[in-house]
Amino acid sequence: MSLKDISLGRYVYGTSLLHRLDPRTKMICLLIIMVGLFAGNRWQLLLIAGIYILLAGFISGLTPAYLVRSIMPFKWLIILTVILNALFVGGHILIKAPLPYGGITREGLMLGTIYGVRIGMLVLAASLLTLTTEPVVLVTGVEKLLAPLTKFNIKPHEVAIAMIITIRFVPVLLDEAVKIRKSHAARGFNPKGVINRFKSVSILLLPLFSSAIRRAEHLAVAMECRLYRSEASRTRFKEIRMLGSDWTALSITVLFLLFMLVI
Repeated sequence: MSLKDISLGRYVYGTSLLHRLDPRTKMICLLIIMVGLFAGNRWQLLLIAGIYILLAGFISGLTPAYLVRSIMPFKWLIILTVILNALFVGGHILIKAPLPYGGITREGLMLGTIYGVRIGMLVLAASLLTLTTEPVVLVTGVEKLLAPLTKFNIKPHEVAIAMIITIRFVPVLLDEAVKIRKSHAARGFNPKGVINRFKSVSILLLPLFSSAIRRAEHLAVAMECRLYRSEASRTRFKEIRMLGSDWTALSITVLFLLFMLVI
């Protein structure tokens, strides 16, 4: 699975119910599910959260293969999480080995699996948010959610713009990394072995950072040419507002959270 398969920060056009929900609703629902996932280390929590996320994926109209591809780029992080917990958490030894707790333990393996599944669910839920929400609408949603913080001299619009630029730069930089890797391959650079592949990352990072700085400069110049000012009052082509479907989605999410906390 290549870098271009990472879906975080990308938007897929659609007319599903999840696409039509208010961005504030989707962000609040994401936070609620995250709270439920971190409420404990029980399999029941993961099962209920998994049912909720799978239902959201079904409602979004996105293909299962596309949703699976959004998780696969993080497979090494998930595998590493499982391995580290299996090796360095004490408990009943399944396989003896010269390790701090005498080997691979059953408790460590179970805990690592729970953490790995939790990471996968978080990635999938965050991907669903960006896949079904237009960037401009997402900025508006973040700005409205942070509006109460103006009392503390925090500027919601600037925070929202910084967040959305960061999110939108993720797929752009990933596409750039794929292009750099292909250009290296066209010149005959094809490292063999795991160690050599890790060493080749340094060759990829330098042009990638250079491209990121260049794109940031172009964006700054474009904003200056359009006389962008964060303190200026703005109107919006499409105003967002909470509808009945949004309150229904929030109610269902809260019910899922209560199930996760009660069991």
